[in-house]
Amino acid sequence: MITVIGGGPAGRFAATYLASAGEKVRIIEKSGNLGGQCLKYGCMVTCGLNDAARNLNQLAKLRKSGVLDAGADAHVSMQNLWKELGAIQNTIFKVLDNEANLAGIEVITGEVSLAGRDIYINGALLQQSDADKILIATGSYPIIPKIKGIDLKGVYNPHTLQSLKEVPKDLLIIGGGVIAAEYAYIFSQFGSNVTVVCRSAFLRDKPERLIYCARKEMPDVSVREYTLVEELKSAEGSDSSGFVVSAVLKSGKNREEIPCDAVIVASGLRPRSDNLKGIALDDNGAVIVDDRFRTNVDGVYAAGDITGKVFLTPYARMQGIAAAKSILGEPVPKIPEYIPQSVKLFYEHTFCNMSSGSSEGEKAGETMREFSLPAPAGPGSIWSVSERYTGSSSIRVDAKSGTVKGIHLSSPSSGTVGAYMAYLMEKSLNVKDFGSFLEVHPSTDGLYMLVKYGDTLLTKETK
Repeated sequence: MITVIGGGPAGRFAATYLASAGEKVRIIEKSGNLGGQCLKYGCMVTCGLNDAARNLNQLAKLRKSGVLDAGADAHVSMQNLWKELGAIQNTIFKVLDNEANLAGIEVITGEVSLAGRDIYINGALLQQSDADKILIATGSYPIIPKIKGIDLKGVYNPHTLQSLKEVPKDLLIIGGGVIAAEYAYIFSQFGSNVTVVCRSAFLRDKPERLIYCARKEMPDVSVREYTLVEELKSAEGSDSSGFVVSAVLKSGKNREEIPCDAVIVASGLRPRSDNLKGIALDDNGAVIVDDRFRTNVDGVYAAGDITGKVFLTPYARMQGIAAAKSILGEPVPKIPEYIPQSVKLFYEHTFCNMSSGSSEGEKAGETMREFSLPAPAGPGSIWSVSERYTGSSSIRVDAKSGTVKGIHLSSPSSGTVGAYMAYLMEKSLNVKDFGSFLEVHPSTDGLYMLVKYGDTLLTKETK
């Protein structure tokens, strides 16, 4: 028997692979619903919110141009949004349950704690044999900073956001990463006055052009960089159980109190390892594994966010399958070097190996060049031509070999393009490889033409 602790992307994909190999598999999931953080609180929830925000944004563009009559302004009903989104989640939960049932996977609901190889469900020891294997796939949870008043009503995080009943008038977002940026765009389109407070730079380490595009899509959002939230207050003070009404910000020696009737904490994720005993952890609480996803305890493996590597659903899925292969004694596939990511605002901003101001991916003897072009107008961006903003595309190329080392694309649907480009970069994509590439038209993909253009520019430079 193989016991998988956690029914998120890593655990579910591992369990399915193991079951397909003829192993007896059970998943223990605290909530009883498979899908993990991605489906319950993360990616899918953000997708639902973002679709509503994008439609409002596009509607405003069409009204401004006179294509649509002005009419009454559209407003978001948070309660109806959560109701409909909840129904969609329930549909997907049933699909995943059916998949597990068809695969012969037993799903157990319960709170798990692990002490070495001993598994406890709701405090009771689970019977196992010495030959049984365990995969820890408990995922991660939001980091909640230690701020005075953080427990006030009206303060949310991704796991509690669905209790927000109305669109806030003045929304404070704590955090400066991808999740914070996505929430800022969404709620600015919903009509909130949004302030983002970052303790360092906004979208730190992301491509410079991506940051430029993100700010362009959030013109009404106030971004306070290198600023701390010192205190959250209610009408009765930060120590009361009232609703948040203001925040005290500190930047250097300056302090400022701003109004906020809601706060979203988007300060990143931490591995969920609180219930693990006897398992070696690093300083961040991540389970330490070797190259075959084995922990320090014989027969116990770990995969996904709990390993603290990359907090992304596709990465967790890939780790889950790799860990399953290890459990079966099969060769473990290499995790790709090139990992595509995206920030979803009005456009989708996809990047891979394009960190701002870094030499990421460079090796001895490589000389990097970066080329950029505006993304072409097409589906989803044609009504933005009048704003002179159809997106942006960039590539990083080794000038000597012509090998593409990094990409960035801001366009309505860049995620799929970016994923394939990352795969090709893993296979040593060269600017000369796209000479006979035939694209679909119309398209908002600017990367293929930029790769072709990069070959022309490099050829001119060598003459």
